[in-house]
Amino acid sequence: MLFGRVAVVTLTGADRPTASDEIVLEASNLLLQSGAKVCLVDVFNGACSALKSRCDALEKKYGANNVGYISCDIMNDTDALRRAFKKAFEHFGSLDIVINNFYVYDEENLEKLLKINLQSVISGTYNAMELMSPDKGAVIVNVSSMAGLTPFNTGPAYSAVKHGVVAFTRAMKTNVEEKGLRINCVCPGFVDAPESRSIYETLPEPYKRIITEYGLIKPKVVAKGIMDLITDTSRNGAILRANPWQGLMYQRYKEDMKSKL
Repeated sequence: MLFGRVAVVTLTGADRPTASDEIVLEASNLLLQSGAKVCLVDVFNGACSALKSRCDALEKKYGANNVGYISCDIMNDTDALRRAFKKAFEHFGSLDIVINNFYVYDEENLEKLLKINLQSVISGTYNAMELMSPDKGAVIVNVSSMAGLTPFNTGPAYSAVKHGVVAFTRAMKTNVEEKGLRINCVCPGFVDAPESRSIYETLPEPYKRIITEYGLIKPKVVAKGIMDLITDTSRNGAILRANPWQGLMYQRYKEDMKSKL
């Protein structure tokens, strides 16, 4: 289905794979199964050995000709991400799919929170647009969060930047369309991953009750949603909700509806 396409997927686990890393690693596996080549970009300079091991496992399974790995340091080098994308492009010969996965949860370090969660998504999008061609239906998928659709009072700054990712994706719809490209966004919530389980006790009671009642959504389920955003060429500016109580559901906005409501 995606034979010959080249994807860049960013990873942001510093101490261990994040919940969003688990999702995009599953998506990478699906991309490789579909015939695409995948370049994994570790934006914290390979700080997480467990994450590197997961990347190595994909290379071993699918071969070095199909899986690439680049590490860079986006916190201390403002041009690192652009160079990493260009390096992936030069190595594989094209850039057709980008999954912008940038995550850190740190309410005490606002500079880092903004730089990683929002600024890097914006930079990643523009970097991708410079290298993408409309010939093969190039598409960008930004990873946000359910906290980007509803207020998350435990992490208000985190919620704000994730809202920013959603707003940026929607605002870019026409811009990328004019270049023959597409851009979409996925918003996962309460993912079944070690990181999510570790913060359970810090959550307010309403969130705990939701998890107790509905459980956690599997990374594979969210990854399948990402694949839909990639392969369904009718989707541009789409926002996909992914949570354990709704499953996969597209967000609806008044301006997108045919009615005047």
